[in-house]
Amino acid sequence: MPQLNLAWWLFNFIIGWISLLIVLTILLNSQPQNSEPNTAVAPGSTNPNEWNWN
Repeated sequence: MPQLNLAWWLFNFIIGWISLLIVLTILLNSQPQNSEPNTAVAPGSTNPNEWNWN
């Protein structure tokens, strides 16, 4: 029955795209809750290229 095969393929295709859109929407709308300052930058330096590697 090719009609059933086509209908099943379309159903899976649409469900897959809808679930992908839902996951991407959730990921894009979730903002990271990082309010701490960046501690990797050397304190008191005005040059943004000075990094604290230790």
